[in-house]
Amino acid sequence: MLTRSARARGFGGRVGDAILGSWTRTVAVVAVALVIFGIIGFLAATGRLGDLRYANIPLVHPYPPAGFYQNSFNPTDRGDLINTATAAKVKSDLVADGQIELRAYQTSDGSLLAGADTGNRLAKLRSALDQNHAAGVFEDFTNQLTTVRVGKLVDPNDSSVTWCIEEIGTSRITLTRAADGSVLSQYSIRFDDKFWLRSVAGRYLITDAEVQSETTSS
Repeated sequence: MLTRSARARGFGGRVGDAILGSWTRTVAVVAVALVIFGIIGFLAATGRLGDLRYANIPLVHPYPPAGFYQNSFNPTDRGDLINTATAAKVKSDLVADGQIELRAYQTSDGSLLAGADTGNRLAKLRSALDQNHAAGVFEDFTNQLTTVRVGKLVDPNDSSVTWCIEEIGTSRITLTRAADGSVLSQYSIRFDDKFWLRSVAGRYLITDAEVQSETTSS
């Protein structure tokens, strides 16, 4: 049987814990409230109260919300958000498109391009491969990417196309003779390319591109 003093200590401990827990929660709530009021006051004083909807307040108002990120092609508009899941789909399809393009160049077979390209991009690459085929040469690209960003940027040639992926990196290009496979030339480039993609039958195909490159070695 517990003594009176033992029961009193136990009861007192529970009360102490409850009071301590209550004060901890109260202090946390007050701290969060002060942060919120501080942000509101600052934005009001600077005439930017409309920016409150973009404030990132953990637990209370996380921003960007889960499943979205800021469009890196339009960093000044904090309301321009990109759906993470859709962006991953666009990026995955571009990787697959790129593999098809590489295979087409390796074989100078323009018929493969329809599985990766459409619009302006398809027309330009078919023309380039026709030239390679006529010259009896193949091209092979070994790419190393250093930066990839996925977002929305209006295609300068078609305002209805907005999904864009920028790739920055280097590439080693090998030109071989189709007749015997002998190497004609090799050189390296540094590139900064943008690709615009359009959804066609549930898959994103490259419809346009802005290619910038410089030769770094031969």
